[in-house]
Amino acid sequence: MNHVIDTNVFIVASGEHPDSPFLSADHPVDKPEIADKVLQWLSDFIDSNQLLVVDTDDAIRKEYFNKLSEQNYGRRAYIDKYDKGQIEYMALTWEVKEPDWTAELSDKLKVVVHDRSDKKFVAACIESLKENDTNIINACDTDWIDWEDALAKEGIGVEQLINDWVGEK
Repeated sequence: MNHVIDTNVFIVASGEHPDSPFLSADHPVDKPEIADKVLQWLSDFIDSNQLLVVDTDDAIRKEYFNKLSEQNYGRRAYIDKYDKGQIEYMALTWEVKEPDWTAELSDKLKVVVHDRSDKKFVAACIESLKENDTNIINACDTDWIDWEDALAKEGIGVEQLINDWVGEK
């Protein structure tokens, strides 16, 4: 399976990695034992042959790199996947390009996915699903819980890495 990864996954994992300057206090997951599950998932993903799905215009990468410094584990995860040739690039259609990078979605999904930033993740997943088994990975953004049923009706799966924690929020 290929994965479109919300930036929050990289942020939470970075906060838990011992060599990353990002701190646990820099993300909203307040229980280290729960946040560690995100770090473990990302570590396993890096070691796997699974592909990271991004867009050809680099909007997703720009968001990752804007939120994380060169020393953060999440940014290193992206670079490791890039170095191994394990990134799949999807061409997206944009409502708005820089600086907001709002991807075009179907009328059904436009009314559901209200976060402009997350629209690019949904659009990348839709494009990848045309040829591959792909899902969206979330750690701590509660919007994905709210949208999960509507996305599933469109064939888009969302994997909640810390489902109990995010569900409580």
